[in-house]
Amino acid sequence: MFPVNCGGPSITFPDAPFWVTNTQTTAVAANPVNPAVLAQQALSKLPLAAPSIEMAPPPSTDQLVNVSTWLWINPAAWQSRSATAAAGPVSATATATPVEVVWNMGDGNQITCAGPGTPYSSSDPNASTNCSYTWTQSSAGQPNGAFTISATVHWQVAWTASGAPGGGSLGQVAGAAAQVAVRVAESQAVNTAAGQ
Repeated sequence: MFPVNCGGPSITFPDAPFWVTNTQTTAVAANPVNPAVLAQQALSKLPLAAPSIEMAPPPSTDQLVNVSTWLWINPAAWQSRSATAAAGPVSATATATPVEVVWNMGDGNQITCAGPGTPYSSSDPNASTNCSYTWTQSSAGQPNGAFTISATVHWQVAWTASGAPGGGSLGQVAGAAAQVAVRVAESQAVNTAAGQ
C-alpha cells in the first residue's frame, strides 16, 4: 500500500479509501414515546367510580346521638382494576388497588377505614366492625334537618411498561365520592310516676 495524500501535505492515510456495501442502518425515532406519559393516560381511564354507601341503621332511618352507626361499602367493589394506553409498539398499564375509605360525616368530622368495612347482619348479634361512627349532636339545625355524609375510596396506583423501559408508582389517588343525606336524632326519655 502506498500513502494517499488528501487535503494537503500534512494529512496522510496509510490505506486507500474503500466502500462498504450491504450495511443496515438503525432508525432512530424522531419523537420516541415516553411510557410514563402513557401511564398517566392509562390512569385517567381507570374506572374509579363512586362506592355504594351502606349503613346500619340504614340511611332511610334516623340515626341516634351517642349510638354507633356501622359504615361499609359493597365488598364486591373492593378489588384492583387496570387500564392500558398504547402508542405504536409502546404501552403502559396502570393498576389501582383500594387501600382505604375516607368518610366525611357531615358534622365536621372525618374517619378513615382501612378496608370496605363489615356488612351488618341482624342474624349475628355478636358481630363487630372496624368502621363505625357515633354522632354527638343531632342534625336538627342542618339544612333539611340532615347531615350529608360522603365516602371516597383511595387507591394505590402502580404502572408497568411494555416495548420500552419503565414502571413504578403513581402514588395514591382518590376515586369519585358517594353522598347520602342522613338524619340524626336525639332519643328522649320521659319519666312518669309509677302507675301512670
